[in-house]
Amino acid sequence: MVNGIATYAFLVVARRALGEAAYGGLAVLWGLVYILGPGLFQPLEQEIARATANRASRDEGSAPVLRQATRIGLVQLLLVEAAVVGGWPLGLDGLLDHKISLLVALMLSLACFMGAECVRGVLSGRHEFNRYRSYFAAEGSTRFLLAAALAIVGVEAVGAYATAIAVAFAVAAVVAVGSLRPFVNPGPPAPLGELRPALGWLLVASLSEAFLLNVGPVAMEIIGKGLGEEAPGVFLNGLIISRVPLFFFQAVRAALLPNLAGLAGDDDLNGFRNLQLRLVAAVVGVAALTVVVMALVGPWLVNFLFGDEIGSLDMALLSASGGGLMVLLSLSLGLVALDHTRLAVIGYLVGVWTFPVGLLFANEPFLRVEVALVAAVAAGAVVTAALLRYEYAVHARAGRLPDSGAGDSDRS
Repeated sequence: MVNGIATYAFLVVARRALGEAAYGGLAVLWGLVYILGPGLFQPLEQEIARATANRASRDEGSAPVLRQATRIGLVQLLLVEAAVVGGWPLGLDGLLDHKISLLVALMLSLACFMGAECVRGVLSGRHEFNRYRSYFAAEGSTRFLLAAALAIVGVEAVGAYATAIAVAFAVAAVVAVGSLRPFVNPGPPAPLGELRPALGWLLVASLSEAFLLNVGPVAMEIIGKGLGEEAPGVFLNGLIISRVPLFFFQAVRAALLPNLAGLAGDDDLNGFRNLQLRLVAAVVGVAALTVVVMALVGPWLVNFLFGDEIGSLDMALLSASGGGLMVLLSLSLGLVALDHTRLAVIGYLVGVWTFPVGLLFANEPFLRVEVALVAAVAAGAVVTAALLRYEYAVHARAGRLPDSGAGDSDRS
């Protein structure tokens, strides 16, 4: 909650300090950072956490794991940084308003994000959850405080606010580690195979999910040139207001996955299906309510906080895309819990492939992106639901997940 509130505060301060046009460039940078950062490096955190926890169960230190992961992360970072530099004259300069300061901030943000993910992976694997949560509090607070300080002294350079994004990642990592000594303990060598069992599939899934979450402002910059430089910023402001439930759902998802995995491990198909259905029903209910509320008060909220004008239909569609994404994430939880990460990736990829097709079905730029987002998450959710239903049938026929009644009878 601290991170979320501070994020809203950062964007409000930046919008007020920079003005419409410059804030549009910051919005595009924000989208790129949160597509490439989590998309590329979040799987690294997950695999570090898994390997660290696995070693801890055997009383083995994870220093070799961290070193190996850092090497993998640096290779990823060098490749993406090279792609960013190479893409600058090929169109990236236009996306970032031809500002070198935004290019530097993007590269710095990705480097700091990679380091922060390695830190978070170790903290999660060591079950240092108080320090883990302090990371997020420090990240959001640092970003907001830097923006507030810049605004107070009258800084209007967009690069300064963009650099605050990178600095926040680095400061949060240092705060989270704090006085923890040792951060990692020595241990046996870590071959590449220790970190790679699911890294490829996790990478595809996280990139696809990050794309669906953050592509909106970037797409607006590409197709909304006629609306002016402020269009991506207005879109981002409407997006973050409409997706408040999605922000909190991330925490719900993290808590529910172990419960679903536990039911799968106990061969309780009925319990598994019932929990999944309750989750999806609750998500659909929240999503429907959010669409109505945002259509009614969303435009006022965006105007009150950011001073931007946006329509009720825009807010309703943005809310619908967020609700659809929550449904997609809820359904994919089931496939992951059944140990079918590869199948879960299919739904995300269908969503990514549907997005550019969805851009063809409207004329007005805002409506084009909004319709494309709704179409993308709807297509991904439908495909994921079909795959999950298929998996229920396969596991039931194979007897690996008998219904709960049969399971109780067998155990008795």
